[in-house]
Amino acid sequence: MNDTYFNKIGKIIDTILSRPEKTILTYDILDTEKSQHTKLLILKEKQRQMKIGEIWQEVLGNYTGYINLKTGHTSGLDILSHEKKIAIELKNRTNTDNASSRKSNFDKLSKFKKRHPDYTCIYATINADTQEKTLQGGKSIFIHNNMEIHHMFGGVFLTFILGNDMEQIINFVKNTIDKYR
Repeated sequence: MNDTYFNKIGKIIDTILSRPEKTILTYDILDTEKSQHTKLLILKEKQRQMKIGEIWQEVLGNYTGYINLKTGHTSGLDILSHEKKIAIELKNRTNTDNASSRKSNFDKLSKFKKRHPDYTCIYATINADTQEKTLQGGKSIFIHNNMEIHHMFGGVFLTFILGNDMEQIINFVKNTIDKYR
């Protein structure tokens, strides 16, 4: 992997993690000092998880041959590779989507697949519920709206996208994020 990619990703991670975070909580008449402290911790963790998800989209969407579609692309998807004919809806972990948003994401992928039948459409999750499942990873294929959708997660997905660069990129991202803690 070249230095240009790491420099770019390093700057993007810096920008994402340097953004201010919300610290004002919604009011609840039953709040106590203790409950407000807990709510603030939960808010901070939720904001951290959202930033980590955004970092993954940048890391993978800026990798050779891939495009980060960001917010507002007509497809509504996250990452695209015209060169490899791959369209991706990316989630940081398996529990990021509730049932209705998961269905909406499957709808986006199947709609894209219908318009671009030569593309592989992937619903991808970086992390599973355990370390073992995440590192091992997995994949399956399912049909949604009569279209074939691939589900890939963890090590299988990251190896599919990053190949031999996976370990180096993961270590770089971990080390860069650690500078902000």
